[in-house]
Amino acid sequence: MVKALFGKFNRSLDEKGRLLIPSKLLSSEDKVLYVLKGFDGCLSVYREEAFEKFLAELQAMDFRNEEQRAYIRLAASSVNEMKIDSHGRILLGRQTLEEYAIGQDVTIIGALDHFEIWDSTAFASYLIRHGTAFDRLGVPSKGNRS
Repeated sequence: MVKALFGKFNRSLDEKGRLLIPSKLLSSEDKVLYVLKGFDGCLSVYREEAFEKFLAELQAMDFRNEEQRAYIRLAASSVNEMKIDSHGRILLGRQTLEEYAIGQDVTIIGALDHFEIWDSTAFASYLIRHGTAFDRLGVPSKGNRS
């Protein structure tokens, strides 16, 4: 089973576009991360085991279905394999940062099977738009969340 990733972390990119990944989101065995287009303007980042599961889900989709085909194409073409350096950083690169409008200050959030990298201002806006609806969003069908 894939280790659940959670929490929120504020970071700044260095002058080369490198991002220090919180140690809580990595294991000592991690050598690469898979970074791809996420929802709502963020980057989704998968550790190897979770990425393999994600790929299996993509491969199970019906390529003859127009919407599924579009999702497969957009997701698969956006994947970048990024090596984790000896300091626990990945190099996002200028092209990726520009494409996803990510500035120097980022917010990293755990999203269970992956984590997300957000421009900090964009994530703050997301919280303003959706934070007040928390009580109505995705309430588990069994029991309470207490």
